[in-house]
Amino acid sequence: MARRGISLAYSELNEKAEFARKADEAGFDYIWNSGESIPVFGAMSLTTKRAKIGSGVIRAFAHDARSLAQHCVDLQILSGGRFILGLGGGTKRMNINQLGEAFEHPATRLRELIKMFRQVWSTPAGQPITFEGTYYRYVGSGLGASRRRPMDVPLTPIYLAAVNRSMFRLAGELCDGLCGHPIASVRFIQEVAWPSIDEGLARAGRTRDSFDHHAWIITAISNDRQQALREVKFHMGRFMATRSYAIVLDSQGLESVRHAVQEAFFQHNEDPERLIAAVPDEVAEQHAIFGTIDDVRRQAKRYEDVVSTMTFYTASFSMSPERIRENINLMIEAFGR
Repeated sequence: MARRGISLAYSELNEKAEFARKADEAGFDYIWNSGESIPVFGAMSLTTKRAKIGSGVIRAFAHDARSLAQHCVDLQILSGGRFILGLGGGTKRMNINQLGEAFEHPATRLRELIKMFRQVWSTPAGQPITFEGTYYRYVGSGLGASRRRPMDVPLTPIYLAAVNRSMFRLAGELCDGLCGHPIASVRFIQEVAWPSIDEGLARAGRTRDSFDHHAWIITAISNDRQQALREVKFHMGRFMATRSYAIVLDSQGLESVRHAVQEAFFQHNEDPERLIAAVPDEVAEQHAIFGTIDDVRRQAKRYEDVVSTMTFYTASFSMSPERIRENINLMIEAFGR
């Protein structure tokens, strides 16, 4: 049986620690949060006992690499070795708009950053270390285990966010797992994601057993099935309009859907009904789960033998804070052990 995770992305910041406690008590194996606030992972660690706590995802280029390496060590200590670094490069447009730089060659940058992190974490605390790369440089001391610490600090697992083949290959070659994109259908996972990951695994002499593939599944739970359908359509439509994610629909022969979604999003952005209408019901059914608790439990079964872990992710873009809160509580009820 696939393991179960939940994402607390889009919930209110001051609610995340309590949601994490509820999810941990409900038996979820993983609890993720988006990477907008590193301190919240410390709070989530202190309200949980068993579940792994993951950053889903921290945008690598938004942070000083040295500081992020230290944050991961601190979070491992706070959580008792349960923290996972979910790492992503962001899209080119996102980086330009929010960080003021395109960060060309993101896969190469991420490859170098991951190698630097692993070297820094595996070098004992206080021992000298020098890492000289094209994009990153680290001169100082390692951050690994120390006699003065109450526990040995385990190497932080790194999960990569990926949509395109080059990133899937990188994840398979260098990473412990994948933060699967929320609009990845079972078909996309089987025909694009896994074959590319397998290429990376083969390069490193690894097998799928060593790799934790998470499917993040857009979820809307409501007794009003039409409401839930509209919520997932609006959420996935905004993702599907992103040019960098074109491979998801195009690889499934759904280019016409992508064109309709992009036309609705870019030409009629003020009209959410156009975007909702541009996503056919059957596409929503393939790329999300929605409806009553019984509906989503039944729909989620299609991921069971496809990925290692099913992570449930709220369809939030059209939801009020109250509706997001309700939906996350229903996700905990539906998929807790």
